[in-house]
Amino acid sequence: MNNFQTHTSEDIKLLEGAVCEERAFGKDEDVIREDSTANHVYLVVKGWVSRYRTNRHGKVQTLNFQIPGDFCNLHTNLTQKIEYSIGTLVPSVIAYIPHDRIEGIYRNHIRLTRSFNWLAFNEISILQEWLINVGSRASHQRLAHLLCELLIRARAAGLTVDHCFHLPLTQAQLGEAMGITHIHTNRVMKRLRAEGLITFENRILDIKDWAGIKEYADFDPRYLQLDNAEPELIRDL
Repeated sequence: MNNFQTHTSEDIKLLEGAVCEERAFGKDEDVIREDSTANHVYLVVKGWVSRYRTNRHGKVQTLNFQIPGDFCNLHTNLTQKIEYSIGTLVPSVIAYIPHDRIEGIYRNHIRLTRSFNWLAFNEISILQEWLINVGSRASHQRLAHLLCELLIRARAAGLTVDHCFHLPLTQAQLGEAMGITHIHTNRVMKRLRAEGLITFENRILDIKDWAGIKEYADFDPRYLQLDNAEPELIRDL
């Protein structure tokens, strides 16, 4: 949230105090299933998780990835049922914040409320861009665009070294975010490697040509709303 506005130590203590428990999950475990009643908001402390839907034939469509520092379901205090599943991609730790404590923050703490609203707006912006990605870009551009986004989000969370970071996603999981098969994902991954844009070995993604891959992917990072990010990151956008 500091990528939107600066928070005080009191803000941080308030948010930490709102957490009622933390739970550890293994790889490929569901935090909550679609159509369940959510009584908490979930915050990723460690690991990577995804929001996803599964159709009646078992096909998975990933709706977003969440990394440390991301909330998974801020809006569920407004709904009876959750309309998607939240599942871990690697062993993860999830903080649980009861809905009533979120409501208390909304009522009494303007700065955190503005940050929560920014997070909700940011999620809508990401979803819109993912729709454009699936509907309007060729598969090689889809992958390049997704990798650009994940790099910037990981950098904003302090999880990168320059343009290199740990990306614990399989090609099948990447494909589920882009609406293509893992075989097709493998093909376009090889194309990005062959064109000298990336390397991806042992789950370490290294973007070798940042300016080149941004142009290649038609990547405009303004939709990530990082106006208050670290100056070094802003210069690189």
